[in-house]
Amino acid sequence: MRLPQLPVPERDLDGLPIVSPLERRISWGLLLIASLWFALAASWELFGPLLAGHYAASASLGIAADNMQTWHIIGPVWSYTAHPPSPSQYYCHHPWGIFWTTTAAMTIFGRHDFVCRLPAVLLSSATPPLLFLLGRAIWRPAAGAVCAAAFVVLPITLAFANFNALEVPVIAWSTLGLWAYVRHNQTWKRRYLVASLCGFAMALHADWPAYVLVTTLLSFGLLHGIVLRRALGRVKLRPYARWWALTAALTAATLALYVYLFHRSNGLADLFASYTKRTAGADLPLSRVLAARRYWIELSFTPIAILIGKVAAGLSVVRLLWRRDPHEVIPLLVLCMALFQYIGFKQGADVHIYWPHYFAAFFALGMGAITATGMGLVEAVQTRRRKTSTSPLPALAIVLPLVVVPLLAILRDGAAALPYARATGGRFNEKGLVIHSDGAKTAFLTWLEPQLRPHARIAMHIGMKTTWSQIWALGGRVVRSSRPVPAPGTGADVYLADMRFLYDHWQAQLMASHHVVAVGPFLQVRRDEPIAPLVAHAITETEPSWVEWYFQSGTEPQRQIVADPYLTWELRTLFNQPAEIPQDPPRGLEQLRIAHNIAVAQGDESGAQALLVELKTQFPDPQVGFDDGIELLGSRYDPGARPLLTLLFRATGPTDHDVQPAVRSRVLQPPSWSTTMADPKVRVVGLPCAIGPIRWRPGHLYSYPVAIVKRPGLEVFELSFQLRRAKPRKGSKQKPRPPRATDGRRVVEVLRLQ
Repeated sequence: MRLPQLPVPERDLDGLPIVSPLERRISWGLLLIASLWFALAASWELFGPLLAGHYAASASLGIAADNMQTWHIIGPVWSYTAHPPSPSQYYCHHPWGIFWTTTAAMTIFGRHDFVCRLPAVLLSSATPPLLFLLGRAIWRPAAGAVCAAAFVVLPITLAFANFNALEVPVIAWSTLGLWAYVRHNQTWKRRYLVASLCGFAMALHADWPAYVLVTTLLSFGLLHGIVLRRALGRVKLRPYARWWALTAALTAATLALYVYLFHRSNGLADLFASYTKRTAGADLPLSRVLAARRYWIELSFTPIAILIGKVAAGLSVVRLLWRRDPHEVIPLLVLCMALFQYIGFKQGADVHIYWPHYFAAFFALGMGAITATGMGLVEAVQTRRRKTSTSPLPALAIVLPLVVVPLLAILRDGAAALPYARATGGRFNEKGLVIHSDGAKTAFLTWLEPQLRPHARIAMHIGMKTTWSQIWALGGRVVRSSRPVPAPGTGADVYLADMRFLYDHWQAQLMASHHVVAVGPFLQVRRDEPIAPLVAHAITETEPSWVEWYFQSGTEPQRQIVADPYLTWELRTLFNQPAEIPQDPPRGLEQLRIAHNIAVAQGDESGAQALLVELKTQFPDPQVGFDDGIELLGSRYDPGARPLLTLLFRATGPTDHDVQPAVRSRVLQPPSWSTTMADPKVRVVGLPCAIGPIRWRPGHLYSYPVAIVKRPGLEVFELSFQLRRAKPRKGSKQKPRPPRATDGRRVVEVLRLQ
């Protein structure tokens, strides 16, 4: 016995629902707003440099595309090589479609940073319209518009809208395939058959979860189209069987292609090993796993979306059983794909915050099902009141606000997550670990690249924290990681290091045995240059204009590299090299600080005092003394594209041990009007000093810059000192212990932000 049916719109000769002009206008208007917002969000910083974090993976696609063009190969290789790579070097963990599309973009536009993001931006911009078309085809225009709006408000979709990796193309192409599949069943037109095959083919070449979606669709299609034709609705057997056979053949052929390619590349064993690693821990209780990821889940979706998603899952099952419309299964198939990805590969989900991205597509379709159900119920009430004609206004007026209001509440967190994601390279809180944006480092490498020979061999000290984006910035040259310090005349053509992650004795050895060019905290030495005193350049930062803010970077300042005689004097003095006193007056805080140190070194007490007074006016906070003689004279906070906290210290001499200042932050409460919990992690914020306290000189001032990536909520930042190594300075007999404030505090609050 059939259950009573919800009223559903009648369909025209082309299979589309017949609705009022008012519903069509409102739906197209909502789609336009959602699509425009998402395209603008995805295109933000399109032409900016590629930096660190998860976003650095986009640079890896550029590297692979470079190699495909240079060596005329079809397989991706993630590092530059001096000779044609062998098939054994091909990356065989995922299908190669995303690498081929990036190579096509590079062929058209050339080698540029934006090419590494462009495929994702285009596909993300196309996803809301595709979701609208799919929702309209299954239900009605209003449901399709809500699908599009639901997708574009989620924090995870906004955060990774320009991420040229796996999830974005799978969602976009599979949505195209599903829409064409539905329209094919409604019209039996061959153009939809072709579109369905194209969409699924591109999805299958993007990543493995697409195989889960297509396989489950084929399995269900076999039931409803052939085995259970009466129970789940009749279909035209011949065109439907043709779609099923072609799609099944496409899936099998694509899988066989990669099995063959990976086998020829000797990559199958590596593929299975990688997925053994990715699934590690999958036998743990799901409740325990989800509890450990609670903050990431809430940050990516918000508790509102999580609750609605649970309701939508149950409602989709009810609608499928009640309406017996086979297209009602589509949200559930997308949910199966998301669950396969997120639950089956525990290790991957524990490491990558974007792992549950596929749930965003299910949430969008689930909101469409909720909208269709709500409008159907309202129209059912109207029909029961025996009205001769039903107006669309009550259903739209009642249902749309009920679904749009929670979406606006989700957008409150989604809009805040977008700059947070960009500032952290898509890592968000990184589970409390320190986050390098690599903005200054990329500026240094971009400045250096034109000065290098085309085939120069480059070695980077492991403290450079080498990423794909750094290798990409060096223009296609072979880069290797290395430990310090090369002997003069040996090693790679160019050696690069970051003083912040280079122990003091390695710094001294490098300065004594090479001609060093310092750019901010970064060092460059060349094998063929004779030993000479170092030369220093400063990295100057200015706020971006509105055009630069949108098209290049809204989360990093604009940077220029200029010769700096003051920094040259300081570094030469600290490493006992002949130093000339700068003749030009100091400009900016750093040169003013070094000018004070020059006055101290020359015994000019009055000049040093005048400069100290001038500096302290810009560091107004009261000073704090530490028991090893270090004084914190004050702190300064500069908001901007990348907010900066600067601490000013005065030294009484070098410390007995290799200690470093450290700034950590805690979130005390969540932001106002947010439903997401406060971040529970204590996060490391500050990087080590380029010149550690073990080398500081008596009476000199030293600054400690800390880039602030503000987390949502009330966040407090605290300073402490920590031992970098337990080995004391030569001649010291004291037991290593981190310095404490003279009043006994281990940590000192230096900043509080709401």
